[in-house]
Amino acid sequence: MQLSVQQCGDEVDKTIDKEQTMLSMTTTYRAVLHQFLRFAGLIGLVLLLAFSILLFQGHSPADILSAVYSSTLASDFRIANTLNRLVLMTLVGLTAAVPFSAGIWNVGGEGQITVGAFAAALVGFGLSGLAVQIHVALAVLTAMLAGALWAAIPAVLRLRFHANEIVTTIMMNYIAIQLTDYLANYPFRALNSPSAETPRVLETAQFAKLISLSNLNTGIFVAIAAFIFVCYLMRKSAVGYEWRTLGKNPLFARYGGVQSAQRQFLAMCVGGALAGLVGSILVLGIQRRFIVGIAGGLGFTGALIALVAVNSVLMVLVIATIFALIQSGVLGMEGRLGVAVELSDILQSIIILLIIVREAIWSWFARLAAHIRRAGGKDLHAV
Repeated sequence: MQLSVQQCGDEVDKTIDKEQTMLSMTTTYRAVLHQFLRFAGLIGLVLLLAFSILLFQGHSPADILSAVYSSTLASDFRIANTLNRLVLMTLVGLTAAVPFSAGIWNVGGEGQITVGAFAAALVGFGLSGLAVQIHVALAVLTAMLAGALWAAIPAVLRLRFHANEIVTTIMMNYIAIQLTDYLANYPFRALNSPSAETPRVLETAQFAKLISLSNLNTGIFVAIAAFIFVCYLMRKSAVGYEWRTLGKNPLFARYGGVQSAQRQFLAMCVGGALAGLVGSILVLGIQRRFIVGIAGGLGFTGALIALVAVNSVLMVLVIATIFALIQSGVLGMEGRLGVAVELSDILQSIIILLIIVREAIWSWFARLAAHIRRAGGKDLHAV
């Protein structure tokens, strides 16, 4: 009888634990859904604003939608280019998001991409006689190592000498750009080339094209593998937990035994390696050589994506998707409607501004709704 009572008690405890777990999961799902709806509302507001501006300029709704569709989803070629832009933006977003999550700022993605791209080009045209798999893998790993080493410099300056990493990473961008510009203009410039660029990488060091005439290449599979690895690292590993703890409460992390300097250094190097991977895809899969200005502002875009996504890996993917569609859509409108391509930068800036102040916006709407309800209640009471 005593055993039966104990078993009943255990069953009751299990039932209570299960109900509490389900309640906690339901609360979490509701919070996530609430945040998603808020985010979707802000994006819809920005797109409605852009649509209104274009209508004011005299463009018909049919022409606007047709131009956007034709440049993003109208054919395999357009879809491939949009997907390629999405892949690159996701990786550069992670370049900044990983260090940000650990409480150290990486605004040096531009320089890390540039250095990684040049390293990939050197291996790509400088080594011969290698099998395709070995040559590509060696070029990619060299680019990732170069990006990690370039990111390690401001990390050491911050952790060892307390230098501001925002300043040092930005300065490292300029050093990387100027250094590779010199190398591409003089010692490694392709013979008889009218512009500053290195020789073309060998065919054994190239990512194969997946869709003819598009920029999409087999580098996408490397990018997907890197994304999955970062997801696991950030959400499932002890290192990722320590990074998140450092980013949210560094004092608690230190008292909890987290080796903050080592973990932040590792986070910065991982971010630099991802930037180097982006550089290798640009060289081995798209340009087939290193050209001056190859990063094209991607590094700074990545930092903005990470800020908007609040360092969440999945939100980085969502924001990168939105930015990729906006950029591809505006390019189509530029060709067909004469819309300035800078419109994409304007829309991205508005999205970032609204997301940063979204809590204030929704708080204002909540107060307005409450005021309307109170006013309505008073009128009804008066009647």
